[in-house]
Amino acid sequence: MAAVIETNEQDRKGVALDRVAICVSGLCLVQCLALPLLVLLTPLMSLGIFGEELFHILLLVLIVPVSIAAFALGYRVHRNRRMLVPGLMGLILVIVAAMLEGAVLGVLGTALLTSLGGVLLITGHWMNLRRRREVCLSPGR
Repeated sequence: MAAVIETNEQDRKGVALDRVAICVSGLCLVQCLALPLLVLLTPLMSLGIFGEELFHILLLVLIVPVSIAAFALGYRVHRNRRMLVPGLMGLILVIVAAMLEGAVLGVLGTALLTSLGGVLLITGHWMNLRRRREVCLSPGR
């Protein structure tokens, strides 16, 4: 017999936010890893939207609030702070990379720092999802 798992609306919103944050962070990671390679192969690609500072700012505007909301809602469900370590480190690295992009880090430094931040963010959201699922599936819930 299948167990019926009831989740409240807040749990569903938190899960959805974690999934959105993973997708956005993954998009950022793919873009950051692919852009330097594409720039080497086709110099015209860097003239497009992916090379624009506005694109990075838009991604940051999406990533920061979605991630903070997902981590906060997840923490309210599972009370486990472990996912905050990679998650907040990832957010900090992505923000620092965006702020120091052209002037200090250069293209390669920015791509590396942003990629590391993206991997850490994805790890934090994955941990958040896993802990949330464990709590939802626990017998005492």
